[in-house]
Formats: sequence, C-alpha cells, structure tokens
Amino acid sequence: MNNTVIEPISEKQATPSRRRRYLSRRVCVAIVLVAIPLLLWLEVGKPTFTEDEVLAPLVSMTLTRLIGAVVFLALLLHEGYHVIHPLQKPFLKGLLFTLPPFLVVVNNMPILSMVWGDAYLVYNAPVYLLWFGAECLAIGLFEELAFRGVIFLMLAEGRHTTRKGLFWSLILSSAVFGGVHLVNLLAGAGIGDVILQIGYSFLIGAMCSVVLLKTRNIWLCVALHAIYDFCGTLLPTLGDGTWWDTPTVIFTAVLAVATAAYLIRQFFRLDLDGVGRIFEP
Repeated sequence: MNNTVIEPISEKQATPSRRRRYLSRRVCVAIVLVAIPLLLWLEVGKPTFTEDEVLAPLVSMTLTRLIGAVVFLALLLHEGYHVIHPLQKPFLKGLLFTLPPFLVVVNNMPILSMVWGDAYLVYNAPVYLLWFGAECLAIGLFEELAFRGVIFLMLAEGRHTTRKGLFWSLILSSAVFGGVHLVNLLAGAGIGDVILQIGYSFLIGAMCSVVLLKTRNIWLCVALHAIYDFCGTLLPTLGDGTWWDTPTVIFTAVLAVATAAYLIRQFFRLDLDGVGRIFEP
C-alpha cells in the first residue's frame, strides 16, 4: 500500500501564471504621486514659461500632456501588455497595413487650400512650428497610451477570444474617448463644434484600436494621432484662411469611406491568436 501523502495544491499554485509586469506597483504609485502635484502646479498655478501669447499655451499643453503620458505609460508597463516594442514583428507588414490610415490623417491638412493660397500660416517661425509639433506629439502620446494602451486593452483583456467581445470593447473605449471631449463645452466651445469633435474622435479612436489589434504596436497609434492633430489644427492655431474647399471635401469623403471599409474588413479578418499575444504572460 502506498502511504505517500499528497499535499493539497495551494490557491497560489493553482492560479495560472500572471502576465509579466514590466514595472512594479510601487514604482507606478511613485510616478503617480510625483505627477499629480506637477499637474496641479501646471493647471492651477499656471506658471509663465514665456511672455509670447502664442507660444505660452503650446508650452503649457506640451508639458501637461507629457506628464500625463508618463503616468499612463507606467500603467501600461505595469499591466505588461505586449504593445510597447517599437519594432514589433512583423513591423514592415504592420507599417504597410497602416498606409490607408496614414493617408487619412495626412489628408486632415487642407493641402489644396494652402497650395492655392486660400490658407496660410501667420506664425511660421521655426520656434512656433517646433512647439506646435511637440504639443501634437505630447497629445498623441497621452491619449493613445491612455485610451488605446490602457482603457481599450483592459476592456479587451477578458473578451479578446471572440470577435464580438473585441468589437464591443472597441466601441465602448472609442465612445469614452469621444465623450471626454464634452469637457470642451466648459472651455466655451460651441455645442455644434463639440458634437463634431466627439464624432471624429470616436472614429479616430476606432481606427487606432484596429491598428493596435493588427500591429500590436502602440507607437503607430501615437504617430497616427499626432499627425492627425498636427494636420488638422495647424491652421486654426498658427494660420488663417479657408480650410475646406469642394475638391478637398469630395476627396476626404471618398477616402474616409474607403478606409472605413478597409478597416472593417481587416477587423473581421483579425487573427485572434495574434491578438491574444498582446495578453500573454
């Protein structure tokens, strides 16, 4: 008779191995504790970095969004989602996949109006363009790390094994991303402009979500977002003139519909095993 005593498996041993975390919780808490007073100082204290009325808001926005981006990057690293490698394989294939989305974001600039002289830059000194570019990059970093890198992936983590689960995670996170732009009403924006902003923010969020699922590369999403903001807000911020003309409107509508059809098709052809690698231990 075998009298070997079999030890019961503890709950800890029975639990599947957790996803690798790149940052400890203590480090994340430390980063948040440092970021909060800095953000309060910038938002409430409103320190003056320059007397230039055009440059001052660009500098302030860049700094606040960069600090926010660091916080969400820390959260993303803590969660350990596999989307932070800048050359995530297959990188070239993923870059090729994003060409239609890149056409969409570049087309956000009124190129024809600028060529024809109907739109022009008022503040065209390099310092303005550099700080404006830095602001757009900081916004892209902050919003993509927050809404795609953390919120979307947290929603999708328990639902990524089915296309239906991924779809509703994408819709919900994009809706949240669009909805947060309601705060612009508090800044005095018109209701029509805010509704329009919510709409295109939802679409850009959905587009970046598909790109993230397909490429597993958060930095491509950041690039798309930053270029979209740069091209779409350059003239309102540093320029003047007519933004939309008839040829631009027609081309934009055709490009948007074609890209939407392309991304919807790609979403329903997603390799769910490939998506699952984002959440691997």
